[in-house]
Order: sequence, then structure tokens, then C-alpha cells
Amino acid sequence: MLQNVEYVKADFIQNDPEPISPDIVKEMPVDANSAVGSNVEKVSVLVTPAAEDATYWLSDCLKDAQNVIIEYHDEKPDDRNFSDCAKFFASKTFGVKIQNNGNASGDINLIRDLPSQPSYKIYVHDVFQDDTRNNRRMVTIVLVHQLLHAIHPSRMHDATGGLYGINKMEHDIANRASYHDALLNLESLRQSGNVHLCNI
Repeated sequence: MLQNVEYVKADFIQNDPEPISPDIVKEMPVDANSAVGSNVEKVSVLVTPAAEDATYWLSDCLKDAQNVIIEYHDEKPDDRNFSDCAKFFASKTFGVKIQNNGNASGDINLIRDLPSQPSYKIYVHDVFQDDTRNNRRMVTIVLVHQLLHAIHPSRMHDATGGLYGINKMEHDIANRASYHDALLNLESLRQSGNVHLCNI
């Protein structure tokens, strides 16, 4: 058995070890530090998220959505305290969770009369609760849509007053960022009646 163990030092092995009686083994104290000593290499253990944190991947989608907007959205935030979207995101707090009610693909706690709203909660439809590639891409676009509401709280879904609506901006950004498949999949879900557009 010891032939394949690389970390056991040669001087640690005795030629004729004396047999140890079961009584002695019972009385021997076990000390992890002294038993292992410095002869054994330490092993790193990877800890997987707990069951209640199964939607940890939503934070990845949020970061992806923010980066997509920073790169492909050319308009400045409505809040004039921020010269660009990157500074807007850096100064705000965002939380993402799977919603347990409602039928919109995503919702955000937007306060329209408060352009300097400090924090936002975004809820994503539970049809996207499984961590799959398709869900990640669709959730990223859903989050792009909700983040655009935060950036432009005065905008409606459709164009008004000569300004692009949120839907138009979402589609432009998604197409420029090569998320065409996510747009098509979201549209299929909406046409099937499984999810709807948000009510903002």
C-alpha cells in the first residue's frame, strides 16, 4: 500500500513494525496536528453553494448585463449626476432574485419620481430558475431591460416624444452584443403566454 504514497518519508517506515493490540489503539489520543505532521501535503477543498443559494448565478447575469450596457448603450443616464452608465452602476446597489409570483419576465422596484434612487431590486420570472446556458442568456437580456428602466426612468416601453422606448433600446443592445438567440427565445416564451413584458 505504501508504494504509491509519495508523501511518506522513508525514515518514517519501520522494517519490522511491532503489531499494535486493539486495546492500545483504543487508548491512543487522536491529534490531527501531531498525527499528520508536516509530512502530508495540504489539500484545498472546493465548497459548492448551499441549496438555498442555488440562484447564485443570477449575479453573473447581472454583471454581464451591466457590461453589455456599458459597451453598447450610447445614451447617458437621465440622472445628470452621472456622465455615463459605468459611473451610474458603480454608485448604485442592485439585487436580483427569482420571483415567486407575477407573470412578467422581470420586474424592478422603480421609483419614477426619484431619479437618484440609490438601490434597486430586480425580480426574474421563475421560469428561468434553472442554471442553463439558454436561461443565462435570456436572463441577461431581461436584466438589460430592467437596468434600462433604472437608467432611464422617464422612458416608457414604446417611443415617446421622439425618444427611443425601452423595448427598442433593449433590442438594439441585444443585437449589437450578439444575443439574437436570447431575444428569439424570450419572444417565444412571451407568445406562448408563459411570461409577459413588465408592467412599468
